[in-house]
Amino acid sequence: MKIIHDEKNSKFYITNSENIEIAELIYFIDGVNKTLKLNSTWVEEEYRNQNLATTLIEKFIEFAKLNNLKIIPICSFGKTYFKRYNNKYQDIVISK
Repeated sequence: MKIIHDEKNSKFYITNSENIEIAELIYFIDGVNKTLKLNSTWVEEEYRNQNLATTLIEKFIEFAKLNNLKIIPICSFGKTYFKRYNNKYQDIVISK
């Protein structure tokens, strides 16, 4: 499996050994407010329960930190993830 950051289309995704997309995280970048909105996460059904969405969020967090951006979780998985690890990421997450 390979993790790819497609900045042009504002998404991170994972491909399987056949180069087929099996998981994705879509975001919106707001350069004026220096924020990233975590819009959605998706994992192909047969690949669920393998922590792929978590892997994508961790790459997303690295990207946010490298670019001094705050994260606004919009999707339910993102909200749940950041609520669970609130103490760890409270410096970069803006809860709505």
